[in-house]
Amino acid sequence: MMHSLCVNVGSNGTDVLVQAVCNIADCYPDQSASFSNLNKMSLSEWADTDVPMLGKKSLASLIDRLESPEKLSDELSVLVEKKISGHDRAWLHLFDRAYNQLRIEQIVKCPRIAFIRRRSYGLRGTNGTMFSHRTDKYSAILVYDPCVPENKPRTIFETQEGFVWDIKPSPDGKKLLMSYKEENDLPFHVWEIQVDGSGLRQLTKGNYHDFNPVYYPDGRIVFCSSRVESYSLCQDFLASALYIMNGDGTNMRRIDFTTLCTSAPSVMSDGTILCTRWEYNDKNIFSWQGLWTINPDGRQLKLYYGNTITIPNSRYGGKPIPGTSEIMLTMAGHHLPPVADIAVVDRSKGIENTDAMRKVTFETPYQITKGKTWRDINWGPGDRFYPWSVTDPWPITDGLFLAAFGRMNKNAGSGRFGISLAMYDGVRFELYGKPGESFFSPVTLDKKPPLNAIETQVPVGPGEGTFFVQDVYQGLQEYGVARGQVKALRVVRPTPKKWNTEGPRFHDHYPVVGYGSYYIKENLGEVPVYDDGSAYFRVPSNCELFFIALDKDGKEIQRMGSVTQITSGEHASCVGCHDDRMKAPPLGPKVRNLQGNPPDALKPPPWGLGPFDYVKHVQPVWDRYCVSCHSGRSPKGGVDLSGDKSRFFNMSYDHLIQRGMVEYYYINPGPTGVFPAMGTGSYVSKLTALIESKHSKVDMDDESRRRVYAWIDSNVQYYNTWDMSRPHTCGGRDPWNYVKDDKRVTPEPEPWLQDFSKVYVASCISCHDKGPFSEYMQVIAEDNHSPRLTKRERRIMCGDCPENYGINLSRPEFSHLLNAHLSKEYGGMELENPKKGRKPLVFKDANDSVYQSMLKAVQKGKVALEARPRMDMPGAIAIPQERNFGKVF
Repeated sequence: MMHSLCVNVGSNGTDVLVQAVCNIADCYPDQSASFSNLNKMSLSEWADTDVPMLGKKSLASLIDRLESPEKLSDELSVLVEKKISGHDRAWLHLFDRAYNQLRIEQIVKCPRIAFIRRRSYGLRGTNGTMFSHRTDKYSAILVYDPCVPENKPRTIFETQEGFVWDIKPSPDGKKLLMSYKEENDLPFHVWEIQVDGSGLRQLTKGNYHDFNPVYYPDGRIVFCSSRVESYSLCQDFLASALYIMNGDGTNMRRIDFTTLCTSAPSVMSDGTILCTRWEYNDKNIFSWQGLWTINPDGRQLKLYYGNTITIPNSRYGGKPIPGTSEIMLTMAGHHLPPVADIAVVDRSKGIENTDAMRKVTFETPYQITKGKTWRDINWGPGDRFYPWSVTDPWPITDGLFLAAFGRMNKNAGSGRFGISLAMYDGVRFELYGKPGESFFSPVTLDKKPPLNAIETQVPVGPGEGTFFVQDVYQGLQEYGVARGQVKALRVVRPTPKKWNTEGPRFHDHYPVVGYGSYYIKENLGEVPVYDDGSAYFRVPSNCELFFIALDKDGKEIQRMGSVTQITSGEHASCVGCHDDRMKAPPLGPKVRNLQGNPPDALKPPPWGLGPFDYVKHVQPVWDRYCVSCHSGRSPKGGVDLSGDKSRFFNMSYDHLIQRGMVEYYYINPGPTGVFPAMGTGSYVSKLTALIESKHSKVDMDDESRRRVYAWIDSNVQYYNTWDMSRPHTCGGRDPWNYVKDDKRVTPEPEPWLQDFSKVYVASCISCHDKGPFSEYMQVIAEDNHSPRLTKRERRIMCGDCPENYGINLSRPEFSHLLNAHLSKEYGGMELENPKKGRKPLVFKDANDSVYQSMLKAVQKGKVALEARPRMDMPGAIAIPQERNFGKVF
């Protein structure tokens, strides 16, 4: 079927030409897009601009792509020699003929294909978790030969109520795997069908989402699944990981032990599995979505490309390009389906190098970017949705690929998608499209060259593996770390999230863990680093791990900003810490001797194994050394280091964090780059300097120091459990509010807080009239909050503000909100900060009626908290929540 750019052009007049090319752009989107990409201007811009001639250079480039360019090349030379006007139709005619000749030459290289018909893209939400969202209804799978366009596509599968997400062909091109749900409220499962439409069978079952399947070369199937039985940390959705099973669905095994989400696997020529992994180990929660490889037995998990790229947020769905060492991917946003531009990655240029990734479609303004510094948090420009753009690339050869291209005017809203064959310079040719319908997930059905299959068995259960680090100083010395400075490695295990985000968040957490870490992390202990920088040690297998390099005092020299894993019986090794992955230093004699010795066992911390626990591990240090000065009605320097309970944590935790005494990383948004050596955590915290300077002549013992440093380097984790005794309140920990019967309903203020709010509004609001706390006090006092919280009410109810630790629920008489204006004579702080010309209220003593009314309200709050202890208190009772891993949100 020939397509012509020139059929509607009836005049050389500029006004008529402008209208004509607008019609052309609507009728022939692939031709007009190819024109625009080659000439760096749209057809309408060309028609409306005084251009000397139509892209002589780009038109010559198009003609040079032809297998028989001679005739058209001669015609181009004539146009140039005669200096034909840039608005003459002859330029369009020549472009049109060159385009259609190239189209014929390229389409013969395209084998028979299969693709999906849907009404729209149909999936929603963050690309890592969109499998658990509701989808549209209706899908069909079509088979088509673009070399015989007169034979229309043949439908081999159709569902009115269900939804097909993606398809993948078998190596011989005779079968297809698909992610398919039979009804909208059911989970995805892996299904298989012959390309002639016969042999439909379901391969996975159960109340789990199984999706993104791909054939492994030995006949097994790799897929993603919510069988991990955990949740996304920052969203109301499910986590996922890679699994492998036999071709008939039996012998299912997990191979990827991520605690977040893995998606869109494909198989590389060497038999490794390429996938997109979303992680955020104390890093920006949006943009750490790089490409990783892993063996089919779960061994050799390695970063392939792009953990620190910020634009786009996600390097989604990488696929190897046949005959090359490059891969093709979708440049995806974070909160949105992967519809944007297509790019090619050549990792030989560097696994974090933006120059290694180049766009091969040009539908979006995305420019491949990474942060200017490691602290850069600028992720937003990489999280955009361009519904007219491109998705589902399928590479055919070096320079030629299939994809689903949007068919719409960029300013007119959403439109259909069609299947096109595209070249790397933006030239593309529509293979199939139809008004009012959309088509996705094109794949070729040719017989593929055999790929290598890594023949190993997947370990059935957890056990141990060993890590060998050759020289930790490889990659650290350039930051100034001296040999001999690193004495040990701490091994940390982030734990999978046990409960879903079903309540209002505090500090973007539910349940809240602390001001920094989103994870409940376990300190598994330490292993020695030897004088030559080497370490050889055993660790638990089949779980997520990361390491922290420590100095002689237990301070963090280098934090691993990513994660790793090891399978049972695996022996893994690395060169150093943040070393150049493209280089390998020689194996020295000391290292060879070390490998002849048994691996070191993890040495538990003196305070015991288990999750980092601020109340259990750190608070005793302040109780021993600090509270004699830093507690009470008027703590020294206004810093309260007692263990008294605040709204979400305790006083010492809140005061140290809110006063900037510790270096931590809030990750929404957070750092996008690699942590620098000696530049993070305990090594640079103000609190560390105070401890080491023996502040107030306090000479802290070594173990106490190490407790504090370990807590800081956990990214200031407070809670030691995902469990909640107050589910569905703010952050799942809030004693200021309650919910009826622990159900997912709008929280109500506790009666004591209602009493407090009335006094506060009557006596304090005239000066303290700004901020979420004061706004919330007014809402409560007036009893006019909505049955369903508005966005504003949710913001002020769960606001991060000083008043959250201004009320002391252990010793109400020490509440800052009471003692800030209590006279010094009576032991208060007597703060005088006049506002709006008003003299601040001063309580002469604790018998003041306003003081007493507020105190009595807080005392009731203490009783209420003790009646239902929080999880950081003795006697707390965890309330179980729903755990449904086939849920559709």
